[in-house]
Amino acid sequence: MDDRIQNLGESIWATLQRMVRELLSRKPGGHLVDGRMPEIDLHLPIVVQGPDAGPQDFARRLRAILDGQIEEAIAQAAAFRPGHAFCHRCSAADCAHSLPPSSRHVFIGYAPTGTPRWEEFAQFCLERRHPEVDRLYGDPPAFLTLFQDAGTLGAELLQPFQVETRQLLGQVTAGFFPLRTQAGEGRGVLALTLQVSATGPPGGARRLGLNILGRTPQGEDLGMLWERQDDLAWRRAVRWAQAALTTVGRAAPHSGRHAARPPKEVEDRVAGILRGLARRLEADLRARSRRTQHADHRHEAGDRPTRKAIDDVKEARSAAAYLVDERSGAMVILGERGRTHFFTPEGRLVSSVRYSRDAIERKRKLGLWRVISEAEAREFRDRVLQGGRKEREAPAP
Repeated sequence: MDDRIQNLGESIWATLQRMVRELLSRKPGGHLVDGRMPEIDLHLPIVVQGPDAGPQDFARRLRAILDGQIEEAIAQAAAFRPGHAFCHRCSAADCAHSLPPSSRHVFIGYAPTGTPRWEEFAQFCLERRHPEVDRLYGDPPAFLTLFQDAGTLGAELLQPFQVETRQLLGQVTAGFFPLRTQAGEGRGVLALTLQVSATGPPGGARRLGLNILGRTPQGEDLGMLWERQDDLAWRRAVRWAQAALTTVGRAAPHSGRHAARPPKEVEDRVAGILRGLARRLEADLRARSRRTQHADHRHEAGDRPTRKAIDDVKEARSAAAYLVDERSGAMVILGERGRTHFFTPEGRLVSSVRYSRDAIERKRKLGLWRVISEAEAREFRDRVLQGGRKEREAPAP
């Protein structure tokens, strides 16, 4: 085969792999199949002529196919409906009781009749007498975690309402994760419930999975956070915990091929994984905080390269290239080939990344980025360019 054709084929394979990983990272249940996604059956005609022959139409069709198969794989792997608590009263996970009332609420157990009980995280920490609960009201807020075992979560659940094939084996509640919000949305904080659910007959082999319960400050599905955050603070820890859970359901050593582990052993191992998850969440939050502080120091010292950003500001004469991020107030300047630069309102460069045209358009449609007026764009452009001139003209130390 011609080397160039082979190279093109390998590039397509690598791009499809990246698309699948990107889609998985944006879905609340993506961690259930991340790293062990089954084979994708890709049947996609390539239209070379006509109104549907453009790259955007092709990309939309490809994404729809990948989305559908990933959703199906998640549904097959899940022991629950991702993002929803199972309601024993309704024998379902899509009823009115299955979602937290707000981004601050966590699952704390079942009521006697089987409905999920939710409580504001700070209040829950206060009731549990957490020694650092007062720090949750700081700026930035503290990050705390609480572990609950299976017995605690189902202590009040009456036997007639128990669905025997569904069981909670333990959970960690965690908060607050700081989030960016738009003007008028209030303080952006999020509390999560990360619980291990099991399905299967009592005493038999059961399927385990890690479920993440929570809502954005806007009341949306957690999947929407990708558009606002670009990186989720709990992603690495959740992937580790899910991978560890896959070993719990395997048969115990020296047992029969289909023998299940004793329930007590399973619960003990799940408790150890959840406590490890809590430690990893705390460590990741500390690391992210240090990286943010380090980045701020670099920007203040002028160490970050600004040459391409300044060039793009010079070239960006259309007001459409100047936007404001409604969550943080940062100015967003669009350059060529997806280059996107973030400035403070005063004109200092904060960061530079690359976005696809579709990603930029989604942020506009969601109201995350807003185009500013021509007068505002001219004023900001002058501010940035004047700052760049002063920087170049400053004498060397």
